[in-house]
Amino acid sequence: MAALVCLTTMTRMVDEQRINIGTLKGLGYTTGQIAKKYILYALIASLLGSILGLMIGYTVFPIIVFNSYGIMYTLPPVDLVFDVKLAVGVTLTAVLITTVAAYSACFKELRETPSVLMRPRAPKNGKRIMLEKIPFIWNKIGFIGKVTIRNIFRYKKRFLMTVLGISGCSALILTGLGIQDSIQMIVDGQYGSIFKYDMSVILDNNIKNSELTDIEKYIKEENAISDYQFVNNQNGKISLGKEEKSINIVIPKNTDEFKNFVGLKDRKSQKPIELDNKGIVLSEKVARDLNIKAGDSIKLLNSKDKKAEVKVSGITENYISHYAYMSKEYYKEVFKRDIDYNRVLGILNNKSKSVEDSISKRLIGEPGVNGVSFNTGLKENFEDTIKNLNYVVLIMTVSAGALAFVVLYNLTNVNISERIREIATIKVLGFYDNEVSAYIYRENIILTVIGTIVGLGIGKLLHQFIMVTVEIESMMFGRIIESSSYIIAGLLTIMLGLIVNLAMYYKLKNVEMVESLKSVD
Repeated sequence: MAALVCLTTMTRMVDEQRINIGTLKGLGYTTGQIAKKYILYALIASLLGSILGLMIGYTVFPIIVFNSYGIMYTLPPVDLVFDVKLAVGVTLTAVLITTVAAYSACFKELRETPSVLMRPRAPKNGKRIMLEKIPFIWNKIGFIGKVTIRNIFRYKKRFLMTVLGISGCSALILTGLGIQDSIQMIVDGQYGSIFKYDMSVILDNNIKNSELTDIEKYIKEENAISDYQFVNNQNGKISLGKEEKSINIVIPKNTDEFKNFVGLKDRKSQKPIELDNKGIVLSEKVARDLNIKAGDSIKLLNSKDKKAEVKVSGITENYISHYAYMSKEYYKEVFKRDIDYNRVLGILNNKSKSVEDSISKRLIGEPGVNGVSFNTGLKENFEDTIKNLNYVVLIMTVSAGALAFVVLYNLTNVNISERIREIATIKVLGFYDNEVSAYIYRENIILTVIGTIVGLGIGKLLHQFIMVTVEIESMMFGRIIESSSYIIAGLLTIMLGLIVNLAMYYKLKNVEMVESLKSVD
């Protein structure tokens, strides 16, 4: 898109200087001397733009992106470093793109003779289009509609550049909004449809039976707790070939009721996965990292450093940390030992802060309890940390909008400059200012809509690529984009197009009919 901005800007500038170029060439200036003016202009502009871009790129953007990684890590203050090689590479690329665009635009004009250059460019010839060969559609289109469609296909370069610019804009905006949706999905998905329990009581590994009985008795009698489940949670590792990953092994006491506490399901089909005695259910991120599929056999290392070969019976949706779920019967079968339960999962009737504090104080005082955590607190903390991502989304949206505005503004400016005699003619024929504006705007609106639709498709692909690429070790991002994000991205892009139309209205209104028409003479 940046290259597109440079190309349209330099093309517009050279096109506006057409008569001056012809005059200079007629006075005996060489092609190189004339081209030097525009190439130097492009060189200076690109150097200044690169310096400004490096200032922002080495300060604002890194700080925002760095802070966004605070989602999962406690980070030290950001240490900004100036990378000379990167700065030189970026600057050379920007300068090269701009100067090549300037040279390309100049070279095209300078091939003409001075007499041709000192006359306005002849309008492009109109041609029959494919749609005219479909009479039942073409005949139903009004005169103005036919003119608009012909003009769109008459200027194919402008058509492609506008669609490219607009699609790039809407793609970047949708990607930014989609990132926000995907990160938010971690909170809503992990602490909603996956982790259905509200509290977790961590027990001492050496807890006595009498202490365990007292804790269970309190949980049963507590009215705010509607259901509970004992589980064994231990650290382990899984490996396939030479690759190895750390994982949380979870073994519930009651397999049939475990689905009320943790939702095991396939992410794409949303079909529930049963926890049986024939294998383990593995979380998706770790399965994808190790290229593990349902039906594969892998090595599982438990907290006692005992290794066993287990079968993967299913891959479940999961976003935070890595988990392997297995029944107590299957655990006993593969490791040849019973398990002790070291955690209690609970579902609350009342999730108010006061109730959680009361339960926490009561349980912490019980012998054998090492800690109590509530998902509401974890969810709130996680939501606070992802607020930094709003700045990333804002940067992408503003940058995309600025680029799209410049591209569309330049292309509309070039369009009006190239068709100034045509516009002056229809004004002489009696078109009002609003009608003249609509004559040009219809084309912009159609191209903007086409570019927006194409961009939304590109944005979906770009979003998928980014979500997979920037994932961190123990977290999987969502893959969805909410319908509202598509609507917002589309509306923002179309709004930018309307703002450009409004900005160009006064230029169309102030076209001098007599001067424009007599300029050939």
